[in-house]
Amino acid sequence: MPIVHVHPDPEQAHRMGVPLFVDSSAEDNIQAIREIDRWCRERGLARAQELHLRTLRTEHGLVRRGICYRPPPAEYEQRELEWAEVLRRRESMPETLPTDGGPESG
Repeated sequence: MPIVHVHPDPEQAHRMGVPLFVDSSAEDNIQAIREIDRWCRERGLARAQELHLRTLRTEHGLVRRGICYRPPPAEYEQRELEWAEVLRRRESMPETLPTDGGPESG
């Protein structure tokens, strides 16, 4: 479920001062948000904080489209701090066993 299309090219968008449209072929909205967020972080970009991405049919099939932009340095640094905090909290959570009656629950 990769990123299947980006328009315009990130460097062209930066020169023009316009946002990017990033399309993901993910099965659902949450996975698409994760993929687009990861793609943006790897390129020093940020995704607009949409909770529900637009779903549309393109030449790449059914995609979920996020809007991304190049944030000012202070905003980018703040986002990186917030992401580090999310990772820190996730690592500090205790692991629990499933309680749905599955094979590992008891």
